[in-house]
Amino acid sequence: MGPLPRQSPPRAAAQSPRRPLSPKLRETSPPPLLRRPSIETRSPKRRKSLASTASESTPRNQCALDLAEVSAEVWLITTLTAKLLWAFRVSFKWVAMFLKLLTFTFFLAPAFLRIFFFWLYDVRVHKNIRYGTQGRNLLDIYMVPEPKAKMPVVVFLSGGAWIIGYKAWGALMGRVLSSYGILVVTPDYRNFPQGILPDMMDDANVAIAYVFENIHLFGGDPDNITLIGQSAGAHIGALVLLESIERPEFATWKPSRLRNFIGISGPYNIQESIELFHEHGLDRRVLGRIMNNDILHHSPTDRVRQLPKQLAAALPTIHLFHGTADTTVNWKSTQLFARVLNKAGATVHVKYYADKTHTDPIIEDPIQGDDPLLNDVIGIIRTSSPPYSPKLSTTFRPPEKLCPNFLVHCARRVNPF
Repeated sequence: MGPLPRQSPPRAAAQSPRRPLSPKLRETSPPPLLRRPSIETRSPKRRKSLASTASESTPRNQCALDLAEVSAEVWLITTLTAKLLWAFRVSFKWVAMFLKLLTFTFFLAPAFLRIFFFWLYDVRVHKNIRYGTQGRNLLDIYMVPEPKAKMPVVVFLSGGAWIIGYKAWGALMGRVLSSYGILVVTPDYRNFPQGILPDMMDDANVAIAYVFENIHLFGGDPDNITLIGQSAGAHIGALVLLESIERPEFATWKPSRLRNFIGISGPYNIQESIELFHEHGLDRRVLGRIMNNDILHHSPTDRVRQLPKQLAAALPTIHLFHGTADTTVNWKSTQLFARVLNKAGATVHVKYYADKTHTDPIIEDPIQGDDPLLNDVIGIIRTSSPPYSPKLSTTFRPPEKLCPNFLVHCARRVNPF
């Protein structure tokens, strides 16, 4: 089953294509950023119905739009799950890890539901903004409570073993960082089996280009963008940076224009991670197919080893974080990556979190109201921002606790990552 055809967002028949507002209209019109963007649908009849509903703009019709949006997301996840089961041939290891994932989700359901409702209903979350031509080329933008000019921007590439990544996985990070005055963009990208790694890199590249070109429309500063990737997202982000400096025609933007690249628990040495991934249920043959059957080319550590020093100087400042109790991606992957980056002449900062697992820094810790990672991220953005940027608070406020400690403890016991 191939990728679903791309559809255009619904709009009322009487409306003309959007154009930039004139200065006079800006003074009299309500801020366009407070409107929910239109959603993606698959059926022409459904699009026509929703376009008519959107034009009436009542709370009941807005609820219908939100529910239709959820239906579209559930359908996407269901079809991708079916493709994934076929790709893995439902191996025993995969089934065991999938059951662990379901149990992990069950224990953290109270927190996930609160985050889901924030993502779905909060007026500051602008969902499904199209950035490219592929079906999954959509992104979400998390606006700050009190928008200002030239706000710092974070582009977050979610993880998910190149298979279950999704833009909504960044909702927790978007919720926290936006409350500090940082605009957060979470692009979706094709996952296996919809696409393989070159496709994922292309999507990330186009998303970053879109942010550089358009983020000023949302109050963001295109000269103060930090790229963050977690797990597979860190791997994809690192490869996009390397591809951009090795092949300048690959990207319309320059990596040196980024303020920072932050990699969290990234698998930067794929060759040495194959057996570990296989033990976690990611079959060697499937991993090879994801990497386009070219492991060395899609291993950031091996790419940097061959990188001339003059090219390494074009990389942004790199910050790497990893938990020492990570059993999915060994922390030594980050250590080795940092070592070869330093040898190539790049500017690298590394920090290890003692006794933290693969997901502790981005899921369990913030759910418990204890978030050292985002404290570090905010500090990096604060110190690297230009003088004219809005000042970020120097006092870190721990995020609200979203789940009882005993449920988080139970989730940690069954965590498949």
